[in-house]
Amino acid sequence: MKKHIWNVANVPTITATIVIIAVTLIAEHISGAAYVEKARSDLHNKATQVALSLHGAIIANLESGRGMAHVVSTEPDMDTERFNQLSEKIFHRFSSMTSMALAPNLVIEKVYPSEMFSDAIGLDYRKTPTQYPLIEEARRDEHVVISSPVILLDGDQGILIHYPVFVDDAEKGRTFWGVVTSVFAMQRFYKFSGIEGENDDVLYALYNLDEARNTAEQFYGPDTINEMDPVTVTIDFRVDKWELHAVPKEGWIVPPSIYWGIRFIALVAFLLVVVPMAVVAKLSRERMAHLDAHLESQRELNRVSKRLELAVDSLKLGVWEYDPVPGLYSWDQQTRDIYGVDADYDINDHSWKERIFPEDRHRIFEEGPEIIKKEGRYCTDYRLMLPDGSVKNVRVTAFSWVNEDGEMRYLGVNWDITQHVAREEALKQAREESEQRYVELNNVKTRIEYNALHDFLTGLPNRRYIYEFLEGMHEIKWPLASPANSWLLKIDLDGFKEVNDSFGHATGDAMLVKVSNLLKSLQQEGECIARVGGDEFVMLCSSEQNSRRPQELAESFITALDEPLIHNGLICRLGASIGVSNWHDAQGNLDRLRTNADLALYQSKQNGKGCFTFFSQPLFQRATEKRRLADDLLRGIENREFIAHYQGQYKADNHQLAGAEALARWLHPERGLVFPDQFIELADGLGVTAEIDLMIMEHAIETQKIWAEKGLEIDRVSVNVSAKRLSDRELLPSLKALDFNPKRVTFELIESTFLDRSAPQVASNICDLREMGIEIEIDDFGTAYASIVSLTHLLPNKLKIDRELVFPVTTSEDQRELVHSIIHIGRTLGIGVVAEGVESMEHAEFLRIMGADLLQGYAFSKPMSRERFFNHHIKQHRINVA
Repeated sequence: MKKHIWNVANVPTITATIVIIAVTLIAEHISGAAYVEKARSDLHNKATQVALSLHGAIIANLESGRGMAHVVSTEPDMDTERFNQLSEKIFHRFSSMTSMALAPNLVIEKVYPSEMFSDAIGLDYRKTPTQYPLIEEARRDEHVVISSPVILLDGDQGILIHYPVFVDDAEKGRTFWGVVTSVFAMQRFYKFSGIEGENDDVLYALYNLDEARNTAEQFYGPDTINEMDPVTVTIDFRVDKWELHAVPKEGWIVPPSIYWGIRFIALVAFLLVVVPMAVVAKLSRERMAHLDAHLESQRELNRVSKRLELAVDSLKLGVWEYDPVPGLYSWDQQTRDIYGVDADYDINDHSWKERIFPEDRHRIFEEGPEIIKKEGRYCTDYRLMLPDGSVKNVRVTAFSWVNEDGEMRYLGVNWDITQHVAREEALKQAREESEQRYVELNNVKTRIEYNALHDFLTGLPNRRYIYEFLEGMHEIKWPLASPANSWLLKIDLDGFKEVNDSFGHATGDAMLVKVSNLLKSLQQEGECIARVGGDEFVMLCSSEQNSRRPQELAESFITALDEPLIHNGLICRLGASIGVSNWHDAQGNLDRLRTNADLALYQSKQNGKGCFTFFSQPLFQRATEKRRLADDLLRGIENREFIAHYQGQYKADNHQLAGAEALARWLHPERGLVFPDQFIELADGLGVTAEIDLMIMEHAIETQKIWAEKGLEIDRVSVNVSAKRLSDRELLPSLKALDFNPKRVTFELIESTFLDRSAPQVASNICDLREMGIEIEIDDFGTAYASIVSLTHLLPNKLKIDRELVFPVTTSEDQRELVHSIIHIGRTLGIGVVAEGVESMEHAEFLRIMGADLLQGYAFSKPMSRERFFNHHIKQHRINVA
């Protein structure tokens, strides 16, 4: 049936039918396309209006944030109130903004409104992978960046706009301050621009364009919108680009009524033209059948010939034939090209054979025919030397066959493989170079691994090596023997800092090398030495063969360091403190093994250095107790558990109350009342003595007011001030913030603190305290290193003689002379003298005779709470007032 239809005789009929159908389809297509084009144009205009509205709204809001960034660049230290005022104005003008944040150094410090977004404060943008690359781009290119829309806390979609802020500094120049971030709710933009409307029959989608990566990320609209051939409008914000896609909800549908007129005309044309032509075609169909069969067979022959020709040409194969009876060759042009001969060359004179390398010629013409006889096929490679001196590599494949006359022929194919052989040689050379490079890289890797695990100065293993060793990552496994016989010695050099400071780092390095050599000389087989810090070393040893090995090793090293080390004529003296821990005591825990050694080393330092200490449970318990006490101390500061007890100060001539000293006490919820000797050193190590001083002073000020309201007036209350607080720049501002009378407060400074003239801040604070009216009193005078000259520079209001000097005055003439001399110095300089530690009235009488102004001690009153102090002194005070 199909064969009859597609006969040549039917061509006019089929052509006419096709033309009518084609014209009809084209007409329908043109009409439909015109309708769709108009619809697309209308929708594009509408989408453009939507894009302009969206662009205008976002640009307006973007510029509002730019204004805040400009203000921050001029006011980098803007306080929260100022920030809130500016933010409120911006939020009043732009309702699409949901929050704004300031992030100096990329850490959010202020946020508005704070009541809704306080959780964002402290957020570090460097730890936010979605925003940090954008902020880095903003800092690098110094322009605003807009993030891809994200989901906000309220579930709506929003965008983050980051404004880089740079601050001009007189010393550093223009520096990067941080960023200002504005957050806008996209839902409001969508409604404002018309993307979301109640009666809109258009689907919209928004994409964020990344021109650098040539990608577009969709953040709004249906995922399948691009399958509906939408119109697109680009929205350029200068710092970012979006693309708006729009399409009718029902798609580009053309109404059927547009096509009915065209189809009616096509039907009429078909009846008037095609039907008569079909009758004529039927008459000539049979005539064409025979002609078709003939043409088909001719075309098949041409196709086979063409394929063969293309295959030979594309592979550049040379085809030849040889008749062995007359000895005649027949070559095609490609074979002539391979041998470098032209079309006029007579190949049957066999002179071309001279171009084949002699060792290859014998193999081809002698062995080749024999192999073909046995196997029917021969394949080999050979070389040609051309007249111009160039060499070609050729691969030949030959067959034998018998023609229709029964005569045997040889047929062969030559293939020029010169480039292939060259590539093979290049690959071989590349492999050899690669193997050599691998060996070199392996050697470099070995050196790098060695350097990574060894100290460059001493050549000893480093901290990483020793940790890997302890974790069993090396050939020699830890523990070295049984757990009870495996030891770690932690060594810290004493006096190394002084050598560095006195003679320079080159000498210090030389000392480290000498110390490492000394340790190596003490090392036995199987032991490990490492330098784990600046002047810290570790030794791992076993006591399985010698139970005293750890002790002997420590003693030998300390004894060896007793001898001075000499470098370039300089005599350097070093010592060593050693902590020893045992693997069994650490219960197989590497961290505990190292911690135990550190605790033992710390105890050696406490014992006076130059010694060694074995870890023991009491050491661990003391360290645990110290950590617990430190935790309690910090909690006590937070809970304001520190109060003052008061000890009176009395006039020496009539024993009347003249003042009081506020002494720190810790009201521990479990331990009860804790005295300073149990916590003050720990507080100093934690750096919280200033906080304790402030609490004691506040307690003293409050106590003065309570006593005054109840009728007990005291001239002055003395409070102790730590060295840290005295050197604090904020000391004076913090005092001025307190409600108290400075003329009724005395600051007691320990002798070693106030006489440190090398601290400008200390001297400045003392001067300012005097100007406020606060008296300065030297505590524990005579126990430190102060000189009379230093005393004359400060000229305190009072000095307090330490109890260790006061107590022996009743029994020692020399001590009386010493105390009398101190009092005489004070009177000569116009400084009042307070004697503490007055245990008896006999002490009081001696000190009165010697000229002391005030007395303080158990002979008059013990330190007591403010309530007991009041009850103890109020009656006597009222008598004195009367």
